Amino acid sequence: MRDPQNQAAKEAERDEKRIEEEPGQLAREQARRGTDLAREQAVQKEQAAKEAKRKEERIEEEPAQLAREQARRQTDLAREQAIQKEQAAKEAKRKEERIEQEPAQLAREQARRGTDLAREQAIQKEQAAKEAKRKEKRIEEEPAQLAREQARRQTDLAREQAIAEDQEARRRKAKNQTPS
Repeated sequence: MRDPQNQAAKEAERDEKRIEEEPGQLAREQARRGTDLAREQAVQKEQAAKEAKRKEERIEEEPAQLAREQARRQTDLAREQAIQKEQAAKEAKRKEERIEQEPAQLAREQARRGTDLAREQAIQKEQAAKEAKRKEKRIEEEPAQLAREQARRQTDLAREQAIAEDQEARRRKAKNQTPS
C-alpha cells in the first residue's frame, strides 16, 4: 500500500511542480512565438524592400532596355534590307549575263542543230548507197542464182525419175519372178 501512496504523492508532487512551472513555460513559449513572429516580419519586410528595389531598378532600366531593343530591331532591319538589295543586284547581274549570252547560246544551238541534221543526212545517204549496192549485187547475182536453182530442180527431177524407174524395174522383176 505504501507504493500506491508513494506513487500518488510523487504524482501530486509532479502536478504541483508542473503547475508552478506552467506560467514560466507559457511565458517562454509566448516569447518564442513573439521572436518567431518578429523574425518572420523582418524577413517579409526585407523581401518587400528587395522587391521594391528590383522594381525600381527595372523602372530605371526600362528606357535603356527599350532603346537597346529598338536599336537591335533597326540593325536587323538594316541587315535584312542590305541582304535584299544585294540579292536584287545579283539577280539583275544574272539577268544581264543571260541577255548577253542569249545570242551566242542561240547560235550554238543552231549550229548544233545544223550539225545534227548534216549527220543524219550523211547517215541516210550512206544507207541509201549501201541499199543500192546490195540491190545491184542482187541483180548481178540473179542469173547465176536462177541457173543454180534450175540446175538443182533438174538434178532433183532426174533423181526422182531414177528412183521411180528403179522402183518400176524392181516391181517388174518381182512380177516376172512370181509363179503364175
